[in-house]
Amino acid sequence: MTTLHAATANSVGLNLSLMCREPVFTSRSAQETQRLMGQALVEHELDWPKGGVDTAFYRGQVASCELYALRYGGQVEIRPRPFEDFVLVQMPLRGSATLESDGMGYGVSPGEVAILSPREQARVVWEEGCEQLILKLPRTLLAAGQRALGDDLPEGFDLAPVSRLQRPLAIRWFRLVSELLEHLPEGEAGATPSCWLQHLEQSLPLFLLSHCGAAQEPSPAPRLPARQLQKIDSCMREHLAQGISLSELAVAAGVSIRSLNTLCQREYGQSPMDRLRGLRLEAAREFLLARPHCSVTEVALEFGFGHVGRFANYYRQRFGELPKQTVKSQV
Repeated sequence: MTTLHAATANSVGLNLSLMCREPVFTSRSAQETQRLMGQALVEHELDWPKGGVDTAFYRGQVASCELYALRYGGQVEIRPRPFEDFVLVQMPLRGSATLESDGMGYGVSPGEVAILSPREQARVVWEEGCEQLILKLPRTLLAAGQRALGDDLPEGFDLAPVSRLQRPLAIRWFRLVSELLEHLPEGEAGATPSCWLQHLEQSLPLFLLSHCGAAQEPSPAPRLPARQLQKIDSCMREHLAQGISLSELAVAAGVSIRSLNTLCQREYGQSPMDRLRGLRLEAAREFLLARPHCSVTEVALEFGFGHVGRFANYYRQRFGELPKQTVKSQV
């Protein structure tokens, strides 16, 4: 099998169809896989404790960020050399993995995110059948993010050798990555980054530094922006089945339209109305999965989509399949 099972349909809602049109390479040889992956990413040792070799490797680049979609097939143990110029953000799409570095370790599965930044040594185990999306984030972007955050980070802060984002933080991260995937160039070379793409690129390290940093120090009462976000999120969820304008949403949340836009862009990498549409789509999918015999048209109307065709298009963009395909898979 040369394609990734999770390329167009996975539990975290990422659509990799553009990235996974053609593999950089496929292989059933352990030696060839180690050699080619060393050239593509970082020098490392590979052991295959269980299962056959069925490697598929895809690559895409957006601005200075490189994205990789990868499957090894069997269970594999990876021992990379320490890398100083970048960090690797690993996002399981299927199956699970364990990451250990400098005395720290986490297990991650679909819906979670691991950030690997080894100082001395690292060991990563992918379970049999695991498929992942990996983001190679340059250290220069992280350094710029640290300067931008300034006093918001503790003195002497640095990313841990391995960190983890769990839900709901991971869900916010996936929204940023989904936007990044949409900017993959059609051809070999991408266009000059737009202002929005530069903003998106800067948002990635800001998100990681902010949330990984917050997890390492005691947090007293939530700051005002966090309370505002909670209220905005509650208001959106209360209006999943109702029409509401941007100004009405701002009034309901008790913030200005400008603050509403700023908070949503910073925390979710989305406009408020795109965020609301995403919540509606998630609610619609949960409804379809729980009630496989329901009408797609009725579900679309139930969750605020007056045009069924647009609902189906948005749904396919988000989940990699049409609503009727979700229904058929449950019957």
